[in-house]
Amino acid sequence: MAQARAQAVSDLPDSSARNPNLPDDALASDENRAIAGHEAYLVMIGVCTHLGCVPLGDGAGDFGGWFCPCHGSHYDAAGRIRKGPAPENLHIPDLSLSEEMVLTLG
Repeated sequence: MAQARAQAVSDLPDSSARNPNLPDDALASDENRAIAGHEAYLVMIGVCTHLGCVPLGDGAGDFGGWFCPCHGSHYDAAGRIRKGPAPENLHIPDLSLSEEMVLTLG
């Protein structure tokens, strides 16, 4: 996570947070991709933004996040596209987290 937080957003292929829980112009900082107030938690839609494949996780790829072996897209730990044909960061779903730590999607 420290590596993802240290990355300058201006150096990313897609600088949009792709997070419907934030304003449309929110930048793809690690904090803008996580759950507000609970930045240790990150919920993403695990579908490659190139052609809809399912990326491998658990620190895969050149940036310690996700790797789509179908066409070679590499995402960092925050799900931001870093290398390959994918045009966008992995998307964040519409979500909320209650005080009891119950995650609601949609």
